[in-house]
Amino acid sequence: MRGADYLYQIGCRLHRSNDAWTRCLLGYSAFSFLMIPHALIWKIHFAFFTMATLARIRDKGAEPSIDEIHVFDTIFQNEKLNKLFTPETFHVIDFDQEWDEGRSNPYFPEYRSATGKFFNADTNTTTGFYKFGDVESGATMTLHFKTMPFSNNKYNFTEPFLIYDMHAHVSHNGNVFVESIHKAEEVLKTKRIFVPWH
Repeated sequence: MRGADYLYQIGCRLHRSNDAWTRCLLGYSAFSFLMIPHALIWKIHFAFFTMATLARIRDKGAEPSIDEIHVFDTIFQNEKLNKLFTPETFHVIDFDQEWDEGRSNPYFPEYRSATGKFFNADTNTTTGFYKFGDVESGATMTLHFKTMPFSNNKYNFTEPFLIYDMHAHVSHNGNVFVESIHKAEEVLKTKRIFVPWH
């Protein structure tokens, strides 16, 4: 069942692999397959590029996952939120996180460059939420967050799911308020999105 779910998750996100680089890899793998009868080198090319293509599709189709411990620590360090939610009494009601489609995010024009488009079908950003409740205070909260890939070098991911925007909608005893935890404008002053070139 776990294997079936794993393949299902990848299948649901096949659109993320619809970039020019993956199509080139598929095309060359098919060409190498047709050339197999002519020389051993084509068998090697076929095996290598097929595995590279499958690995890329696997990685692009993987389910996004945020650092849950970091999210909880952020909540409990917030002065307004830690009065209503504590590590001993809170519970998670619901959670969702999914990749954003397309390259239309106005914060990240880097992905609309020719190179960004060639290697990426989207911006590699995600949007998600947590729903929390607290059994002692009776408060409930929906925590919205957005993540982006970040790197402190230009070659590899340092943090694939860096939170650049986070705010909470809290309801307690009939009072509703919104608490801004991370603002995109502030985070993006010091952090730039990472654009994979492979």
